Amino acid sequence: MSFRYTLPITPRETLRAAFTLVEVLVSMTVLLILLLISAQVIGTVQSTWTTSNARISQFREARTAFDIITRNLSQATLNTYVDYDNSYLNPSSTTTAGATTLTPQNYVRKSNLRFVCDQAAALVPQAGGLVNTPGHALFFQAPLGIAHNAAYVGLDRLLCGRGYFVQYTSDDFFRPEILPAGLPRYRYRLMEFSPPAEKNLIYSGQDAAGTQNNEWFAGAGVPLEQEENGPANPGLTRPIADNIIALIISPQTETDPNGVLEPTAIAPNFAYDSLTVGAAGAVGGGGGNLAGQGTQHLLPPLVKVVLIAIDEKSADRLTQGDTSGTPPFGATISDLIDEDTEAANLNVTLEQIAQELRNRRVNYRIFSATVVLRGAKWSI
Repeated sequence: MSFRYTLPITPRETLRAAFTLVEVLVSMTVLLILLLISAQVIGTVQSTWTTSNARISQFREARTAFDIITRNLSQATLNTYVDYDNSYLNPSSTTTAGATTLTPQNYVRKSNLRFVCDQAAALVPQAGGLVNTPGHALFFQAPLGIAHNAAYVGLDRLLCGRGYFVQYTSDDFFRPEILPAGLPRYRYRLMEFSPPAEKNLIYSGQDAAGTQNNEWFAGAGVPLEQEENGPANPGLTRPIADNIIALIISPQTETDPNGVLEPTAIAPNFAYDSLTVGAAGAVGGGGGNLAGQGTQHLLPPLVKVVLIAIDEKSADRLTQGDTSGTPPFGATISDLIDEDTEAANLNVTLEQIAQELRNRRVNYRIFSATVVLRGAKWSI
């Protein structure tokens, strides 16, 4: 049998087996630095997520309204057809003076419907004038199949009128009666003119010669009273989004392969009316330039829609204490999108508006999309 002799452990060796005070302090310092870095990273990530989530929430209503406009606009129709320029069936053709002049000479495009966009102050004069209606207004017909009459349920292709414009107004005319009365809340709002199919007045807006006027959307922009906006008689104009400070509509064509026409040539100053020949009289469509009609009775093949929204915090700051209904931007936005503004310089105009908003420390978002109108029959 053998024995192993183990040397006793000295106090010095015992000290070497433990951590010194300096080592502990260094470890704690490193751990503290790591914790601080981790906390900073977590705080930055949380702040970024909170800001992004708040920004998405702030403009969710504007994004929904933008989707509504683009979806309905894509269904716009004119139901264009080709007919004689004159008709023997006209009663005046039986007269001696009219018998010759009313003889059919050519084929022309015709339509009983209408697509029109222009300055909102011009198309919707009831909305309060230039300072209260910045940007453009748009009115068209589409088979949206919306009716308030229960007998028409299931007819999903009924023709309805639609219109969109921005109006600075209070919430008095659409605030539910169950809410307590208080100070009016003024905001820029995107308004939708949405008569149901049974109240579509497009045909009653024609005179004896078949020329349309603006009677079919004359109710747009008129303030509605509570009793007029009830379930039995719903109003025709309603807000679909708050804090929309401008709506811009730019009818366009596809790029001309010959380089002769710019895409904005059919509406060089944004205005477009399917009843008129238009500025680009040499532009043809749907089988050629019939009798020099140009853009008459044609839908624009493309429409660029721009929506400029601000957040609620900025809107509340701009309108704080205002009970008079004075628009905070005055005519500033309207002047940047007036009748002399060129559609070809839209990007420059948007930058000018953005600069104005930045100068006022306003948080904003610009929504933009080019909508293809499926009902357009167009060729350059």
